[in-house]
Amino acid sequence: MRHREHMVLDKVLLGRPYRHVHKWMDEPYKWLGPKHRVLRHDPLTLFLKYGFSDEFLAGMLHAVADSTTSRRRRRGFLELLMR
Repeated sequence: MRHREHMVLDKVLLGRPYRHVHKWMDEPYKWLGPKHRVLRHDPLTLFLKYGFSDEFLAGMLHAVADSTTSRRRRRGFLELLMR
């Protein structure tokens, strides 16, 4: 999922975007490519970094959106939200 789409979810569900969270979570993409989600996409890592905060919730939304939605379904859902 693109960062813009993650930030739309943040804004709708949390009231504001958390760009720095998504950037930090996806930073390993530079050296791991599509397998980057083995790092920084789990609840424990997010909790240790952000505690129980809106940033933690943004990270959890990011991880769930990346792991449970197909590109086609996600695109349709987010296009609906952006209208």
